[in-house]
Formats: sequence, structure tokens, C-alpha cells
Amino acid sequence: MTDYQQEKLNESIMVMNKSLQEVNIQNMNVELVAQMFKNYQSNVLFHLEATDNLKEPQ
Repeated sequence: MTDYQQEKLNESIMVMNKSLQEVNIQNMNVELVAQMFKNYQSNVLFHLEATDNLKEPQ
């Protein structure tokens, strides 16, 4: 591989890393909402079981 090819490859990888970093930043909000929903779901289940209100689906 020539020096030029190596340089272009490194540039391409840097661009890809920057893009992946931006995607990860954008996904942080989605991950946060998903975790909040999971916690909410767990709390609802706990409450329904604790109050003996958990019913089978119909």
C-alpha cells in the first residue's frame, strides 16, 4: 500500500469515526427514553402485584 493510499484510508476512517460518534450522541436520547420506559414498566408491574390488581390478559 502506498503512502497516499494509507493517508486516504486514514482520512476515511477518521470521517467514519466522526459519523459514528454523531450517531452515538443522537442515540443517547433514545437510550435514555427506553431506560425510563423500562423502569416505568417495572414500577407499574410492582404496584399491580403489590396491590393484587394484576390480571391475566383477555
